[in-house]
Amino acid sequence: MTIDTSGKWWVGSEPADVEEYLKAFKAEGYDVDRFKLARCQCKAESFHLAIDDDEGAARRTCSACGAEGFIGDSGKYFANTTQSYECVECHSLTCNVGVGFSLYELNNTDVRWLSVGVRCSQCGVLGCMIDWKVGGGNDPDFLERV
Repeated sequence: MTIDTSGKWWVGSEPADVEEYLKAFKAEGYDVDRFKLARCQCKAESFHLAIDDDEGAARRTCSACGAEGFIGDSGKYFANTTQSYECVECHSLTCNVGVGFSLYELNNTDVRWLSVGVRCSQCGVLGCMIDWKVGGGNDPDFLERV
């Protein structure tokens, strides 16, 4: 894993760099206690990402097979007021997606804050597309819905 921080944007050399980026980003000042990189059932790691900033929700669509998945409990809240990922540098529409979770306590699965990080599949630019307060209770499956 190598991240180049010398330019205007942080640029990662591989999908796993999203984790380091989110840990440095610290959305709302919260540490990332757990991280999970999105991987489709078809094994692809490149997605189209749509977010609903008003509701705090995100949906990823595999760029290889078209399978859709909601992040966390986004399926309950996702509406039609969405914004789609587009790289700020090269304008690619596909990205690697990783989710950072801030927990209330390190030894449980009670998520306080969630951050959806991205890495452009084409040029490697890293970013945080959306983050939101969760406070949804201690649900171990929540951490798997990436």
